[in-house]
Amino acid sequence: MNAVKSCVVLFFCLLVQDVVCRRRVHLRHDGRIVGGYNATIQSFPYQVYLLLRKGNDYYQCGGSILNENNVLTAAHCLTGMEEVFVRAGSTDSFSGGTQYESKTFFQHPLYNTETSDYDVGYVRLPTRMTIDGQNTKRTTLVARNTAIRAGQNVTVSGWGAIAEKGDTSDTLMAVQVQIVSNEDCRKSYGNTITSRMFCAGVPEGGKDSCQGDSGGPVVFSSNTRQLGVVSFGIGCARKGTPGVYTNLANPQIRRWIRLNTGA
Repeated sequence: MNAVKSCVVLFFCLLVQDVVCRRRVHLRHDGRIVGGYNATIQSFPYQVYLLLRKGNDYYQCGGSILNENNVLTAAHCLTGMEEVFVRAGSTDSFSGGTQYESKTFFQHPLYNTETSDYDVGYVRLPTRMTIDGQNTKRTTLVARNTAIRAGQNVTVSGWGAIAEKGDTSDTLMAVQVQIVSNEDCRKSYGNTITSRMFCAGVPEGGKDSCQGDSGGPVVFSSNTRQLGVVSFGIGCARKGTPGVYTNLANPQIRRWIRLNTGA
């Protein structure tokens, strides 16, 4: 039996060697945290790590725990994927906590791959996630039409790149940035910024989400209510160029999440 187990482990390692053995994963961010700080899962127990399989390729994203059965992420993380591995309850991306596997996931029906509008989706778990309140905890989403005002502090967390085109982090990171008005954000992105989006950053740059953080949670720093999902950006932490996030307070998005997940 031990020999069989060893063979299975070896086969799995060979099968996904770019992910598990050598930790080489394709990144999706069209989001390690740049300019942030080391964090622990106990400070962000709603955060989960997603490893997504498409054929023989693997991609990294973030997500948040909606409830025992569902994980929130970005729609673009799920495009073309065949299987999702969800690691919950661990500060480390490749070990610890509990891993769940799922082949059931959904994108918002109005998601636009060209503009990233309605960039939200969820993964449904085949077995109930254990929520212990310390290492795993349900995220608290904002209510519909919650005001998101320029200058408010928000916190983004994840295992993404620490610099543009840089390496990802093996341990959880977080950064605090400020909301930027959609009007000011359109100076960088034009009319692609819709009411289903909001922007956040710092004017001088140096702080941002980055490749590999996509799909992860954005929460109000004051009360940890989740108002957004990491969506896309131009580079990472560039001066005058904030990151773009899916607006969970938008009525159409908030209603879709509640109807489909109960969260």
